[in-house]
Amino acid sequence: MKDWLLIIDGGATKTACAVVHAESGEIIYTKTAGGSNYQAIGVDSATEILQALLAYVHAFLQQQSHSKIAVATFAMAGIDSSKDHAIVKAIVHAAITKSQLDIETLIIENDAEATLLGVTAGQTGALLIAGTGAIAYAFDGKRIERAGGWGHRAGDEGSGYWLGQEVVRAIFRMEDGRGEPTILKNDVYSYLRIQDVTDLAAWIFRPSYTNAQLAKMGAFLADAVTKNDSCAIQISMRAAHELVLLACAVLKKINYQGEAINLYCNGGAIKHNPLILKAFSQDMTSMYPQIQISLCQHQPIHYIIERTKRAYNNL
Repeated sequence: MKDWLLIIDGGATKTACAVVHAESGEIIYTKTAGGSNYQAIGVDSATEILQALLAYVHAFLQQQSHSKIAVATFAMAGIDSSKDHAIVKAIVHAAITKSQLDIETLIIENDAEATLLGVTAGQTGALLIAGTGAIAYAFDGKRIERAGGWGHRAGDEGSGYWLGQEVVRAIFRMEDGRGEPTILKNDVYSYLRIQDVTDLAAWIFRPSYTNAQLAKMGAFLADAVTKNDSCAIQISMRAAHELVLLACAVLKKINYQGEAINLYCNGGAIKHNPLILKAFSQDMTSMYPQIQISLCQHQPIHYIIERTKRAYNNL
């Protein structure tokens, strides 16, 4: 008899699903769907997305000789408080009930928290995620602390969304004559197939606008930096500074005293902009020489699988 593990990584832009053989660690089934952060799309839509994914999982497991799931981890974006956890818990339970999956142990937690426990292998360490949003978690071996991740309306400085917003702001300032020229204008206009600043304003305020789409505008920074675009360099350096503040804040919460520690970084905003990574790493190691900074080499779901496997082994 095989034991199955079910992993759901419910992010803001996509939801990844994997069924894993508990003993071998082999991934035997995967499926993806749209984002399932209830804060972004609402409770009903998040429930529908999970229900659809779990229906696929149920159909697949019905073809196996054994369909019981030993441990299921739902690592979900949007769990920022006990109230959020209660809402997401209700969403998950509704989806599971609809799918009729047989789950022995159920874990529901913030997606970044689950990733942290996976990437650190349960040891002391920290994780900085600069994707569409920006958040940091640290684990001292006993408790998990968090900084950032408060959303684009109030924070997320240094994130992909923040970068995209800064790029667009720079273009508006340039077009108004309030800011310096930047080649970012040509890149953005070409990508969006627009002609002028009024088209850019219309694009931002169209009904189908999403934060993830604006975050894509930040992807033009890295190339502009290589061409010595002053505006792109300034934005990237400010992003690095904000991410340093974020990392230091979460390390302070676990009373970090400068001893050797691993700080893992993930998310396109830091992984795909060499200047941001370089400036961030230099500032962090100048303050804390013992810190070891490394980029996550796998997708978050890989680390959530590792976290789930340890939970299974501890049963």
